[in-house]
Amino acid sequence: METHRVFIGAGSNLGDRTENLTLAGQLLAPAVSILRTSPIYQTQPWGYSDQPDFYNLVWEARTTLPPQSLLSYLKAIERKMGREETFRYGPRVIDLDILLNDNLCYQSDNLMIPHPQMIKRRFVLQPLCELIPDEADPQTGKDWRTLLAEAPEENVRKLPFSLDLSRKVIRWGVKTYLMGIINLTPDSFSGDGLLQGAEDPLESALRKASAFLEEGADILDVGAESTRPGFQPVTAEAEQGRLVPVIRRLRERFPDALLSVDTSKAAVAKAALDAGANWINDVSGGLKDATMTRVAAETNAPIILMRWQPLSEKTETMPQVLREAESLATHALSTGVPHNRIILDPGIGFGTTPQQNLDILRDLAAFKELGYPVLLGTSRKSFIGHYLQKEVDRRLMGTAATATAGIINGIDIIRIHDVQYLADVIRMTDLICR
Repeated sequence: METHRVFIGAGSNLGDRTENLTLAGQLLAPAVSILRTSPIYQTQPWGYSDQPDFYNLVWEARTTLPPQSLLSYLKAIERKMGREETFRYGPRVIDLDILLNDNLCYQSDNLMIPHPQMIKRRFVLQPLCELIPDEADPQTGKDWRTLLAEAPEENVRKLPFSLDLSRKVIRWGVKTYLMGIINLTPDSFSGDGLLQGAEDPLESALRKASAFLEEGADILDVGAESTRPGFQPVTAEAEQGRLVPVIRRLRERFPDALLSVDTSKAAVAKAALDAGANWINDVSGGLKDATMTRVAAETNAPIILMRWQPLSEKTETMPQVLREAESLATHALSTGVPHNRIILDPGIGFGTTPQQNLDILRDLAAFKELGYPVLLGTSRKSFIGHYLQKEVDRRLMGTAATATAGIINGIDIIRIHDVQYLADVIRMTDLICR
């Protein structure tokens, strides 16, 4: 495939402008790979003055998408981020424009390259000149430094901070987020527990985390107690001893990574948060330890509450699932956890039969209607093995099918073991369904 060097202008003047630009940059991947980011410039609005100032920048990037497909891709990102068409030059949560594509001069009914207005706009030329001041405009033949000197005067001010694309922005509804599983256990059902081998678990965890982040994981979920049937419970002290050194090292090594601690013990969760974790993932829904939700409330940490009670086979599956999940959320709210810090998990494989797991997957849209972000954890689970007659190390494609079903039904996070192989499935399904 032919690769194109493109320059994309981005602007925002609604909400958290820096966060909007960061999220837009993150949503460009993988179809558009950012090579360099200009400084951010604050500019007065152009064309309609009664609105907040814009933050503007330019990205140098590469892509194999042809111009019209690239335009559609950028417009889809704008829609995902909530841009609404109002009036010409009106306020925008995000604005993405193709400025240059190689040295191409291109025109269609809805796209012109180079962008026809860019040589008149200092808020485009100023960041562009930070990247390619001496390169020539394909139409006029003048270099961008000269065109900037000739452009009309505008109030354009370079801001004293730069965009940090490594700082993960979580905004529900714009994409499906990937949570990579790091098991610090000797008895994980999936066979990937880092205490099962002879290697140093700390170094193994760092290698796995590095690989997961490189492969596209948005969140790392670190746990130190198995929840497999017949698992051996560990004390809070032992669990904390496994977790805290790893969390601390992960935070040092990957300062911007989102780290989730998989535990049902409040003391362990608090120690992990103090060591650098960001989220709590509690498979007991905040009920096993009466102080768990209080820890989440006091630290303002997002908490994932999983439904887990055994379901009756004598009544419909989803009403039971919804009642339990809603009860968990109500309990968390009553202890001070804000609504926007609660994430629900329907508990695939916990207290369920294989058929009930299928029932839940078929009706995840109803689970979404509870009004909370939803995490789906089906990776390598036994119901996939039952239906496909596959052992745990051969359930990748079955897991991919369940992930796809989840995305179609609007779930927000997929918790997986095989980030390398499932990231593309999740990204592609997102492109089609979101």
